[in-house]
Amino acid sequence: MSNLALLGCRTLPRTPDAVLTALAASPDGYLSGTPVGLGDRLVLNREDFVYDAKLSPDAKVAAVSRLGSKSFHLALHDVTNPPKLRSDTAINPLEFDVDELEFSPDGARVATVSRDGALRLYSAQTGKLEAAWLTEEPLVSVGWHPSGELLALGSAKGLITLVSVPQLQHVAELRAHTDEVRAVAFTPSGELVTGSWDKRLLVFTLADSTQPQLQVRTHVTKKGGQVLFRAVLDRSASATVALDTRVPMIVVKGALAQAAGIDVLALTQTVQVATAFGNQLAKVAKGRVLSIKNLTLENVDVAVCDACVPPDAQAVLGGPALQQLAIVFDESSAEIVFTANEGATGVSVASAKVLGPARSFSFPAAVNDLSLDARGLVAGVAFSETKSERTKAVYDREKKKEVEPEREWDCGARVDLASGLVLEKMYGHRGVVASVGISPDGKTLVTGGWDKKVVLHGAPTATDEDYGWAVRRVRFSRDGRWVVVAAWTPQNPLNNHLSDPAAVVYEVIYREATVGLPVPRGTSVKE
Repeated sequence: MSNLALLGCRTLPRTPDAVLTALAASPDGYLSGTPVGLGDRLVLNREDFVYDAKLSPDAKVAAVSRLGSKSFHLALHDVTNPPKLRSDTAINPLEFDVDELEFSPDGARVATVSRDGALRLYSAQTGKLEAAWLTEEPLVSVGWHPSGELLALGSAKGLITLVSVPQLQHVAELRAHTDEVRAVAFTPSGELVTGSWDKRLLVFTLADSTQPQLQVRTHVTKKGGQVLFRAVLDRSASATVALDTRVPMIVVKGALAQAAGIDVLALTQTVQVATAFGNQLAKVAKGRVLSIKNLTLENVDVAVCDACVPPDAQAVLGGPALQQLAIVFDESSAEIVFTANEGATGVSVASAKVLGPARSFSFPAAVNDLSLDARGLVAGVAFSETKSERTKAVYDREKKKEVEPEREWDCGARVDLASGLVLEKMYGHRGVVASVGISPDGKTLVTGGWDKKVVLHGAPTATDEDYGWAVRRVRFSRDGRWVVVAAWTPQNPLNNHLSDPAAVVYEVIYREATVGLPVPRGTSVKE
């Protein structure tokens, strides 16, 4: 085996073979040491605007969120030389950014979140959609609990939501931030770390609820004279629901019933439902479940009738179900408050988990991204004095090729999660530092910025990589051997239409590396 890794005209010493052999013999281990630079690279995509790219826990598969010609896609690549495209799945219409994706701890699934408010789960083997769950707010960040049984979602409006897996049921929520929640990540002990444009890092503990909640609040919109909110039918099909006390029962459209697994053709019982166009005969599905966040209506009857549901909704909540609930509209927050009436049967309102604020750290700059070391003790944080928001002013500066001035808080940083102390600030970018990856041993940062650069900090050589446009994401692999990069890239309209690399995997070259072991999942960690 050669002891040199080549990239362009640069020559780097390889990570010693004995260290790589020891790493291969320790499936949960990671490289620890001083990086020399970024070595050989595998180009996964050089055609698209890539929003996110992550490596599976074993670093054998790369997941890429890319903007295609008509929609966003989730592309799965086998990390081989050359890379092999495993699957490429359309996600949603292109006007809704798919801001982040994450592999589950076992590598079996990929979770994606997007600004259409959807959480989606895909098979990491086939790219097939396994489940979807719609929220009431645009989603911009997602993280897996180390158990693989919970997901944390961060919204563009500061809301943190916990969702169970694989059922995708609402578990808990807290509006903890006042701006976009740009990153969420769990420590090995199960603490949740969140970072936001509101210039704060927050750390939460998760605990089982000791008291059932008496009510739930859900955001509403008013459209076409209807009050609309989100609900889930049979714990599987999410929908927009209208309130109407005149309707004798819950009514759903046929497509929603089918999405919930109801065999409409097999239904035999019918009911008359009054509409603006006269009475309609609708089939009835008995014994269903309707969930509004963590409020559940059990054993309810549902009528299936397309003509009975307003155009902007997929279902109507009415009839006996409404009689079990007290409903109050909170004008100040544009929310409906649902409370179970005393003596109501088949109604449960409970929270399985409680987000307990543990620590709060404020900084002089916006938090654009964060990642955690293997022990969950140190966070790599991407800061900038202006938040990483793509505005017309930003595009105009880029078109004019204006160089941003150096600013104190346009940097990557290592932050102690126990105290909030900034251990080290690392520079190398002009303007927004959009993303950061921290090595598993917590000693090294890699950062990406809107100055079209990727910087591996602390390496004596080969530290900078240039891209065609803004870098969106950088991350170390779980074992520290690789770095994956996602970038926007302007397409070349001539010849083969290819352009600068948009999704790349680099080998990280170390000097005097050793193999470290992570803290077991679910174990508390101390310095």
